[in-house]
Amino acid sequence: MNTLPFPKQVSIVHSLCEGMSIRAAERVTGVHRDTIMRLGRDVGEGCFRLHDKLFRKLHCKEGELDEAWSFVCKKQKRGEAGDPVEFGDQYAYMALDAKSKVLVSYLIGKRNDASTVTFALDLRSRVKGQPHLASDGFGPYVKAVAIAFGRDVNYGMLLKMYAAECTVEAKRRYSPNRVVGTEAVLVFGKPKLGTITTSHVERQNLTLRMLTRRFTRLTNGFSKTLRNHAAAMDLYVAYYNLCRGHESLRGKTPAMAAGVVKKPWTVDDLVREALKLADPGKPPKRLGSQRYEEIVCRGGLCVPKGSKWGKW
Repeated sequence: MNTLPFPKQVSIVHSLCEGMSIRAAERVTGVHRDTIMRLGRDVGEGCFRLHDKLFRKLHCKEGELDEAWSFVCKKQKRGEAGDPVEFGDQYAYMALDAKSKVLVSYLIGKRNDASTVTFALDLRSRVKGQPHLASDGFGPYVKAVAIAFGRDVNYGMLLKMYAAECTVEAKRRYSPNRVVGTEAVLVFGKPKLGTITTSHVERQNLTLRMLTRRFTRLTNGFSKTLRNHAAAMDLYVAYYNLCRGHESLRGKTPAMAAGVVKKPWTVDDLVREALKLADPGKPPKRLGSQRYEEIVCRGGLCVPKGSKWGKW
């Protein structure tokens, strides 16, 4: 366990939460980068367990789903035969409640059917009732939402039309094509056409890239291991939900608006509670790293065991 004085630990974690890189934090605090790395990982994994404990039975009236691209060690196009499976593209799936701005559920994984289904199942386990859901046009969401919530959920997609055909993959683009129109598509249930949007969660993606150096494009601050990458995401989500006041909420934190806590947490509070749950020798068992052992793949589609939908 880290033996740094607690105030120093808080100072380091706060620096990481506000977008500072590992080496920048080393220069500012005088603490070796390996120590900072271990501290960030331990606090992050404690935050994962904290999120799993606190963010349950939430009232999520308008959920927005999206993914933010990132990578571990090297970009996918640089991959070589024999590379570990964790290398290359890794997407941060996020579900945001548009009203409280709370990040209800998140997952780091490959952008495929299995990750999307796992993400949707986790979201289902955290919210009450049948929320109104909206996403972009990523096809696997249709299957995932049907499996996790049932076909009677109110779910719609927002399809964007661009000025020209995009010849460059999104992960290699830094300026998006000009959007010339959007179309709201009803997928399941009766969602209100006027509320089918992903604007809030896409704006939150900017906050993620600003506050977490590993997600900032065109830098050498990217993650070298999946464990550290996931822990950085854990730390960001906890800080965003519990500590950082949101302007649209008049200074309240998303967790306060969602009724999870009654007052903003300080970084001291976050580090203290996270370290209580941290176990450096035993990383948390993540949904994305279980090889989807809770899911049985039938006919190329991942379906949870006992699902009433059977073969979709």
